[in-house]
Amino acid sequence: MSTNASAQTRDKLHLQLARLFRSKIATGEWAVGQSIPTVEELEALHSVSRTTVRMAVRALVDEDLLETRKRGGTRVMGQPYKPPSFLLPGSWQQLVAFGEQIEPITLHTAHDCIPPIPAGFPQPGQLADAYVHFLRAHTHDDARFCLSELYVEQGLYPEIEVQLEDATLAQALGSAPSRIAAARQHLSVTLADELIAEHLGVPLGTALIQVLRWACNPQGVLIYWAKIRYRSEYVHIEMDMLQQ
Repeated sequence: MSTNASAQTRDKLHLQLARLFRSKIATGEWAVGQSIPTVEELEALHSVSRTTVRMAVRALVDEDLLETRKRGGTRVMGQPYKPPSFLLPGSWQQLVAFGEQIEPITLHTAHDCIPPIPAGFPQPGQLADAYVHFLRAHTHDDARFCLSELYVEQGLYPEIEVQLEDATLAQALGSAPSRIAAARQHLSVTLADELIAEHLGVPLGTALIQVLRWACNPQGVLIYWAKIRYRSEYVHIEMDMLQQ
């Protein structure tokens, strides 16, 4: 392995290790005021080089989460910022209400598109001839936490175009409930790609919550398709375990 390749691998490891250490602080495993294990202990525990451990610790020192003392080791100085955690919508009504908590930013719009339904995914409805595509980022307190790739049936678009200046697509469609006869969503875990890295500012390969969501009109035509990817620390899921 070349020197450059070794340095790149070490850099990736130190970022991963820093995320792990940050998580230990956030969960209280490393409590504020407590000394963390020594560099030698962390090196052995995680099977990484001493340089990698020191780079990870230095990253958290720079964030004022850790303090390194000359003779007293390293101790925890504070908790990392904890963003708000939103409940992922489980119904269209919840989805509309969710839109009132976030600020959408339209990054791109295109006409005459077809939703890229994943290969092997059950066909959610009859496809229309064309769709309008939106790429939107969603923010809370100026922080981007969600990226949406949205498609709305092109013939329906003129009816909701004005509303979309200030509302989410779900809010606009929900303004006339008779448009929607069926709606479902599919949740999974995915990894950040180049598009996410560019618009949400997270490293490639970061774990995300992905939601595929769709709605059909009374004729069975797919009028709405969405692929939404959330930074996982901003969302959570709750389910009624006794619901029939």
